[in-house]
Amino acid sequence: MDLFLFKVLVKMPYFAQITLNEVLEAEKEFYKLLREYWYDHNFLTPKWWFLVFLSILPALFWWKFVDKKRLTEILTYGLFLGVIATILDSIGSNALAWTYPIRLTPYLYPQLYPYDVGVVIIPFMLVYQKWGHQMKSYAIASLLLSFFIAFVAEPTMVWLGVYKEFTWKHIYSFPVYFVLALICRWIIFFIKFQEDKN
Repeated sequence: MDLFLFKVLVKMPYFAQITLNEVLEAEKEFYKLLREYWYDHNFLTPKWWFLVFLSILPALFWWKFVDKKRLTEILTYGLFLGVIATILDSIGSNALAWTYPIRLTPYLYPQLYPYDVGVVIIPFMLVYQKWGHQMKSYAIASLLLSFFIAFVAEPTMVWLGVYKEFTWKHIYSFPVYFVLALICRWIIFFIKFQEDKN
């Protein structure tokens, strides 16, 4: 063991450990402040209504145009994409790489599920529906959609004041969206292959 590291460890104050109760009290205070902030600065504002419409309109559009004969397959693709996107959103939001100043509700954390659903998941489901059966076309369409989301949709959300980046940059989102689309397609085709095999 390095001598410097040993000296640091020996001098560490073991009595200064944080207890679970202290964490829970801080969390309780955080959510109390969050609810007050939401009520004072979010609820029923034009930006809040924008998130309401972003939650509803893309879903209605998707329902109108989804191929009902392939509903289970397309919805499964969207659910995989949604779960992974939500996990990544939680990690980034909790790491304070970005935040959402406008929230649909203070009871969802991270906050911008309407964006995840309306701007990311539903468009990717439509891309999968149209080009998912052909890898080259799907990859090109996913690349273009990833570009649009990273360099048009995200900056628009920043401009509207519903999304704020701290350490994250739009350029980082571009490959994440694209790789995520490829992974989810691979998962669906793997599942279909297993079904056909049995």
